[in-house]
Amino acid sequence: MKEYKRFLYGLAVGIVISFYLISNLKSFVSYENVFIDKTDFVLSSRLIIYNKTCGLQHWKDKKNFGHRDDIPFFSILSTILSSTEKKIIIIEFGANVGQFSERVLSIPHKIPYIVHSIEPVVTLFHLLRNRSRTFKKQKNDKHFHYNLAISDQSGQKPIYSPSQYGEGSTLGKAFLSNFKEIGNVTVTTLPEFIQKYHIKTPISFIKIDVEGFEPEVIRGMNLSINANIFPLFSFETGETWLDDRSVLAKEYTLKSFVEMLNYFQYDSYFIGNPYLLPISGTYWNNSFDGLRRNPNVLSILRHSQPWKNLKKLLNRIPFTSC
Repeated sequence: MKEYKRFLYGLAVGIVISFYLISNLKSFVSYENVFIDKTDFVLSSRLIIYNKTCGLQHWKDKKNFGHRDDIPFFSILSTILSSTEKKIIIIEFGANVGQFSERVLSIPHKIPYIVHSIEPVVTLFHLLRNRSRTFKKQKNDKHFHYNLAISDQSGQKPIYSPSQYGEGSTLGKAFLSNFKEIGNVTVTTLPEFIQKYHIKTPISFIKIDVEGFEPEVIRGMNLSINANIFPLFSFETGETWLDDRSVLAKEYTLKSFVEMLNYFQYDSYFIGNPYLLPISGTYWNNSFDGLRRNPNVLSILRHSQPWKNLKKLLNRIPFTSC
């Protein structure tokens, strides 16, 4: 009889502890302390949460965090993206020779990918178009290419290119002695581009890498009325925001730009390997201002389908410490 009572007592205690853990799980698994382990970037199911301290420490330790190490993030895009008329619609600005489009098309996916790559430099555009023929595509995938630039206005603009390898071309004035004008390029806004080429919306994902003109591109997106058709996009930041090529970029600190996106109901993250580092709202740390690296920022419209997809993914992550 004593053993039976002891068993019932132990069972009751176990139930109470289990109820407590379940009821407090959500406080552990909030988007503000979520980081994705790099094993997930190779399509592994193993994910780990790290707290803010761990993420900041990783930022300090990894000099290349958020620069070239960000590319593996796109391996999990298929778990976040939402389709438009049973297709994934992707637009990339500053496509170069197609490194991103080649990568994203090669990732296994069940829904057809329609990728629109925009490259303003003629020589790079021709390389992109030629290389596209060799890209691994799945049935019904399509890859379109455009020789133009996206900004916050339309018309013809001069484009400048560096005389040495290592920097990208820009619409900004020749702010450095090693940049020279190489010609004019057609410039348009994203809404005008979508309308002209009859691209279906909402756009599943937009990748923006335009050498310091990211603020102009995003201003041209007119998020005050178009946020619902642009639920998910990434953009590069860093040193190109600190020189003279973009007037608009110099008007913002990275913090104030993220705050502007927060006003339009976007949550933002630094993209890194292995972490997504939340930077919206109270999570922001002023130590990121003036950083001398080129991190990519992921912005996702709150309560959109991609936001729900990401939240569902993160809610399945077991809590651990670093």
